[in-house]
Amino acid sequence: MSQTLSPLANEIYRQLVRHLKAGGDLISYADLARAVAKKVPAHHRSPSFHAALTELTEACRFNRVPALPAIVTRASANKPGSGYYAVAHPRAKTDDARIAAWTREHASVLENANAYPASL
Repeated sequence: MSQTLSPLANEIYRQLVRHLKAGGDLISYADLARAVAKKVPAHHRSPSFHAALTELTEACRFNRVPALPAIVTRASANKPGSGYYAVAHPRAKTDDARIAAWTREHASVLENANAYPASL
């Protein structure tokens, strides 16, 4: 069984891997959308952009690599939006549990930067 990413999710993946391998540890939703929009139409507040991030999180889980969207954050808070937690850590029910789960996932993404293939 395999998953095929949508063009938007694929471009998000490509940009996140590029950012990560260049030494980046966090990127805002807006900055990511701007980078992605050079190839695929994207806006950081669009439902399709967030659906593609969900798709990418699910593909990372399927491929047994840390959820790469853990490096995408709200610029004002330097942490992900609520949609990330609902998909990546659905069993984390309190704010403290969500932040702890994200912190672990974020560290795992950084530690495994070289584990991400060219495409999922």
